[in-house]
Amino acid sequence: MTSRFGRRVQPQQALRQRGAISLTFVMLLPVLLAVISVAIFFSMYTLAVVRAGQASDAASVACAYQQPGSNSVIQRYLDYYRPVFVPDAFLASHQLDAQQGCQISAQYSFEPLMPEVLPTVAQGKTQVHVNSVSTSRLLTSVASKSTDFSLVLDISGSMVEELPELKQIITHVIEDIDPLNNKVRFSIVPFQTGVTVKNAPWYPVSNRKAKCVDGLSYTAGRWGQEVMDPEQTVDDLNLPASRLTMKEVTPGPWLDRCSETATILPLTDDFSQLKSYVSKLETSGSNTASYQGLIWGIRTLTEQWQQEWLVSNLQPVQSVQRLVLFTDGKDLPKSDYFNELIEAGLCQVIRQDHGIEMSFIGFGVTDSRLEQFRRCAGSGDVVYDAQDIADLEDYFRTALDVESQTRIVLGK
Repeated sequence: MTSRFGRRVQPQQALRQRGAISLTFVMLLPVLLAVISVAIFFSMYTLAVVRAGQASDAASVACAYQQPGSNSVIQRYLDYYRPVFVPDAFLASHQLDAQQGCQISAQYSFEPLMPEVLPTVAQGKTQVHVNSVSTSRLLTSVASKSTDFSLVLDISGSMVEELPELKQIITHVIEDIDPLNNKVRFSIVPFQTGVTVKNAPWYPVSNRKAKCVDGLSYTAGRWGQEVMDPEQTVDDLNLPASRLTMKEVTPGPWLDRCSETATILPLTDDFSQLKSYVSKLETSGSNTASYQGLIWGIRTLTEQWQQEWLVSNLQPVQSVQRLVLFTDGKDLPKSDYFNELIEAGLCQVIRQDHGIEMSFIGFGVTDSRLEQFRRCAGSGDVVYDAQDIADLEDYFRTALDVESQTRIVLGK
């Protein structure tokens, strides 16, 4: 016999070589089988882990969407993703918590191939369990756009009985907004005869002192008396503070010009600050000037005046801006000022030039007052006539409803 190198090999030597090869193969066979079985096991285990994760994710999403999900629907998801080598899928647990979060724990169990050659046999393990836990939450009021609200609130003396209810309503509406998933900010402008500021960065004399601010512009009238100029007031609406003429007036117990304590709160997304501020509101004064509240409410929303207030993190251009004005009566003693400002185009400038949406809530007001609000808003759909506290809460919730979308969040 000749080897491949041309050397002659004796038959006895060839038999010995064949025997050595056979013996080596027999000795290595268990190792090869173990390697193959381990490779197959890890493939099966990896697939089971992936499928269990997919099943628990899909089932938790379905559960969150159904609020709560039924066990039969969840089980179908687990069966759908079950690998062919897994005999049964087990719903280990199913929990719906108070935050609309649905937690699903899925379990797949299988017998590995060739278990007798796997290391686990030495430990007495013949079945492998794969668990996966997923949590999903359904968010039903996620703002699709960032939204700024200005709440212009009547705190005149006539509101003494209703103000506690009003504060509770506003607090509940704020609490129902999830600040983690909604880009929403609020400013609050309380008014009676006038509007008050304190520590306003654009008005140095208000440092540590409450000051009444007048949003109207005036011209000289007969006998040198100043008269309200509606056209000039409209032109001055968005001027920077440095170009406005402010009369320094300090409120006091015997001067019914503005509140001593209820000052403008600029735009903020700190809901704790908002609720604390609302809880401290008190009525004062005997007269009402909603046009003052309207003007200063606008001056918390425009980009120019956000800079005046040193509001950080200016919202993008596509943000929604809304003003909600609430009052329980008509303006006294200057009952014609609001109409004169409407005729001068104030509301049109607010809606068209500044893109600010307006809503008005009247609480037991006259029909003429409601018609005045409709003229200003440009639509009757955003003017609400509340007759009782239940109406008031419904209308505030409607007026403060953000443009929202439903979203499911996977994970905590």
